[in-house]
Amino acid sequence: MVTNIRAQISSVFHLDKCIGCHTCSIACKNLCTDRRGAEHMWWNNVETKPGTGYPMKWEDQETWRGGWDESLHLRSQGRAGGILKVFYNPRQPELDDYYEPWTYRYGDLFDAPAGDDQPAAVPVSQLSGKRIDIERGPNWDDDLSGSPLYAANDPNLSDDERKTLLALESMAMAYLPRTCNHCVNPACVASCPSGAPYKRGEDGIVPVNQEACRGWRACVVACPYKKTFYNWESGKAEKCIACYPRVETGQAPACFHSCVGRIRYTGLLLYDASRIEEVAKAPAASLVEAQRSLFVDPFSEEARASGLSDAMLAAAQRSPVWKFVREWELALPLHAEFRTLPMIFYVPPLTRLPIRYLAALFGAGNEEVVQRALDKLAAVREHKRNDGGSGELEDIYRLTTLASVHDRFVLPPLQREVAV
Repeated sequence: MVTNIRAQISSVFHLDKCIGCHTCSIACKNLCTDRRGAEHMWWNNVETKPGTGYPMKWEDQETWRGGWDESLHLRSQGRAGGILKVFYNPRQPELDDYYEPWTYRYGDLFDAPAGDDQPAAVPVSQLSGKRIDIERGPNWDDDLSGSPLYAANDPNLSDDERKTLLALESMAMAYLPRTCNHCVNPACVASCPSGAPYKRGEDGIVPVNQEACRGWRACVVACPYKKTFYNWESGKAEKCIACYPRVETGQAPACFHSCVGRIRYTGLLLYDASRIEEVAKAPAASLVEAQRSLFVDPFSEEARASGLSDAMLAAAQRSPVWKFVREWELALPLHAEFRTLPMIFYVPPLTRLPIRYLAALFGAGNEEVVQRALDKLAAVREHKRNDGGSGELEDIYRLTTLASVHDRFVLPPLQREVAV
């Protein structure tokens, strides 16, 4: 019996449509982290897979110890360990794991005297102001650039895949946009000694209370996706806030609104909070299906009896995320084995990447759930080649290719000047 229904803003990224243009990253950077102390932060970034990502090898939890174990204990710390690690935790990324942000001495270019040689702008560190040699950046391995160093060190690759997938005739890749997952079971919230990260009751978004933050950085260590950052200027933790000031006025987050490929969808999911522990403790191979079972049908009697307003229920019923995640079972969570119950889901790409590799990303190792999604995507293509028609495959095609902004972004009436 459903006993504690809550509403959560959640999203779907359709990877078959991502063109790797990084427009989403730039929109977020200009709006949220274009200031001192946040130079190394990319709340939204786009990685090439296979690849080590940003920060370097963030998926390797044997190194970083993020997320939860099978008993739902934080991998980063226990009660006693948390006290010992308050002032320093060796499991957190260093600047070299991100990159040293740089700018250029543009005066060397614009103010250079006339001469026979072409002047050049010298790169300098944004932290020290000193000249640096640029060695890597947030998307240094874009499009399999530097494959022997970056793609070959992807933690998801098996030894055989590492040997064969990067051979020139076998190369395949996909883009992976990433931002905070605003998880149902967020490790960042559970780890903080001062309670600075918190989950908003009205929409499930996870911000950080800057007044409460003491810069312990436990959240940076505990987040297995490494989407919580430390601002070296303010001494506070920062992260994606899902552009909630925009969401509250009915606008999609900036990275969603700017997406050139229209790969992003956002809407409400309803979930039964009384089952969070049960679902998060499911065996790894069952985690995807267990998380799907957490979500409540917005048309059900349980949803109508939940106490949510009619406007919220209507938004949940129109949600494209509900369709992708539950109705069509096309969208899957990224690294469900971290057991944070992430609320951003991915439609896997129809590429030549091995099914085992895709299952390591989106199926917690379960190849069957990924294969079913890929089979349905292939069926949609075949359906349209045969002139289409009606039914589920046609509905998937229309939401994937013909949907308007109002179909892709179905936002609930949160603190808006509208009648509810």
